[in-house]
Amino acid sequence: MLKRSFNRLFLVGEILALLGIMTGCTMIKGPLYPDTIYNNRQPLISVTYEYGEIEVRLPLNYIGAIPDNIMFEVYAQGDTINPIISILQEAPRVFLVYLPQGVLDIHEKANLIRIIPQDSNFQPVDVRFQGIRFGQIQLPPKSIGMKQLIVSGKVFLNKNGNTLAGVDVSFQNFDNVIKEIRTNESGNFQLAIPGEYRYAKHLRLVSGNNLIFKSFKKMMDFSESFRQIVNIGVGPSSTMEEPLYVTNRDNVHFRKHPDIGSETLFLLERGEAISVKRVTPGEYQGSIEVSLGHDKNVNLDGWIYRSDVILLDVNNIFKNEPTNDSTL
Repeated sequence: MLKRSFNRLFLVGEILALLGIMTGCTMIKGPLYPDTIYNNRQPLISVTYEYGEIEVRLPLNYIGAIPDNIMFEVYAQGDTINPIISILQEAPRVFLVYLPQGVLDIHEKANLIRIIPQDSNFQPVDVRFQGIRFGQIQLPPKSIGMKQLIVSGKVFLNKNGNTLAGVDVSFQNFDNVIKEIRTNESGNFQLAIPGEYRYAKHLRLVSGNNLIFKSFKKMMDFSESFRQIVNIGVGPSSTMEEPLYVTNRDNVHFRKHPDIGSETLFLLERGEAISVKRVTPGEYQGSIEVSLGHDKNVNLDGWIYRSDVILLDVNNIFKNEPTNDSTL
């Protein structure tokens, strides 16, 4: 009986050895324990893993128009290249996003929400903020508006190219002034207005209302660009010979001949410069500059009543500012 049991054990051992050789050591697996194993030792220790969310709320204010859709990109830990989440949605009043615990920098404002309206007329906006471990972050409201329309340049005298400080420059829609500034000490200016005027049909740049010369006026078209450079020349050019006079009112008749009833060539604005060549008891004969566009002018001769013009004072070209030393 003992011998028979031994033979059986020997046979089982050979079979197990053979299986081990055929399958190799990599196929041998340890036991599986689907339930928690307690070692029955004191003290008992338990470990808890807690997972929390971060809720970020960002109210949005829209200035004027509202874009149809906005892309929101959230960046963390100072990385502004790889967003941790991107969301494209209709323009909301409050942007709401949920982030996993531990992704934000909780020490500095190194986290970023990038607001990208899906309309080229609007300006992208960045919002930086400091994070928390988990919980709710309530950010202050952020304004979303169209890109600004910007014009920059300088104001100078046509006669010699000298720049002028303190000259009025404004944006106007019809005759309504949208914004007005004055040139700085170097004669430069930069003027910005809201982008909602981009497609206005009567938007114009006006300069020189505080000069004795007629104002510079230019219709503006921003359909191709939000930023333009316009350099503004005022006063008569160097081709106008002295003595120089300027009209003292609007709608002055510039006539073809001195005779009564002669044909009126132009109705001149206040501040139009005239180079006088002949003088009669009641009239001057001279020339004015007429723009042909593309920075080209032509001089035309005609007659004007002496009562409609005053001699140009080259020592002061500003209205009601006799102490200004700007000259031609």
